[in-house]
Amino acid sequence: MAGIYFHIPFCIKKCGYCDFYSITDISFKKQFIDAVKKEILQRKEEIISNGADTIYFGGGTPSLLSKNDFEAIFSEIFKYVDKSRVVEMTVEVNPDDVTKEYLTDLLEVGFNRLSIGTQSFDDGVLNFMNRRHSALQARETVSLAQKVGYSNISIDLIYGVPGLNLDSWKKTVNTALMLNVQHISAYHLTFETGTPFYQKLKRGEIAELSDNDSLQQYSYLIKELNSKGFVDYEISNFAVSGFESKHNSSYWTGKDYIGIGPAAHSLYGNIRRWNVSSIKDYIYGLFNNADYFTEEYLSEKDRYNEVVMLSLRTRKGLCISSLKELFNEHIWQHFYKELEIQLRNKNVIMEQGFIMVSDDKKMITDQIISDFFMI
Repeated sequence: MAGIYFHIPFCIKKCGYCDFYSITDISFKKQFIDAVKKEILQRKEEIISNGADTIYFGGGTPSLLSKNDFEAIFSEIFKYVDKSRVVEMTVEVNPDDVTKEYLTDLLEVGFNRLSIGTQSFDDGVLNFMNRRHSALQARETVSLAQKVGYSNISIDLIYGVPGLNLDSWKKTVNTALMLNVQHISAYHLTFETGTPFYQKLKRGEIAELSDNDSLQQYSYLIKELNSKGFVDYEISNFAVSGFESKHNSSYWTGKDYIGIGPAAHSLYGNIRRWNVSSIKDYIYGLFNNADYFTEEYLSEKDRYNEVVMLSLRTRKGLCISSLKELFNEHIWQHFYKELEIQLRNKNVIMEQGFIMVSDDKKMITDQIISDFFMI
């Protein structure tokens, strides 16, 4: 069964580091909801064929939608999906959008997992990143969600931020652990082309954190979370046993998934599809029989690169026998030749038929993965 992702493209304001598609004009919300329902209708055969065991609302800021908005979308999607078979329903929320009533509304419409965009528990770092909430609001949001009845809560953290020192990062990690959440996603800040942070970097107004400082922050994160029972089941994702994100895990294991909304991606078989990153073009296309998405056929080389990229980010790693079964001899020989080099350099280890990145080389995972790629 597939996962279904809904991209909610609205934000009150843009964070300096974010390159996900979003707009600050919320006047489009009614048209957007109608367009999402229209896309579901157009893709109903695909949805029925794949089914769904997870649903995820990301963005953007999904917590800008009301209970009625979610109910409108669910009234359409559950015509074609058996709700009783959906085991995980996640919604991303911002701390400054949350009230007891709103969290109760989300429970009532069916969400059983929250992903809270805390990012940091240092007000200076939050201000630097142009976040709307304070550290206190973030802590209070987690506590409120627990009181309302959520028992599956994830929080997001960002390290490698310009000017972030190790003491501040330790405070954020330790605060996160004291909140008794079940899942923590921690990402190193990247300077994506076109973002305000990228422009400031090019103008010399901010500087990237040194590799040594980033390594210290990541090492502290791994050590502290592992010591408290969190397993890094994917390079940026940590969970206590049984609370790994089922939806995101489906991406990393190569399952098909359906993306709905502007800029949302889908994968089915050897076909990748992505919707236009424009809410106006998305709405127009759906109601005027015009193109609003692009598709591409993945070659065997493309699929190999994707399997390597996704598998080597996980703690479980890449299954050697599956790789040999999936791809032709030329691809297999390329992989095996590179594997010998990586094993010799102790960048990866081999255990019980799986290849995984060595723990002390996690910070260079992207480089190791790219070495395995076929260009």
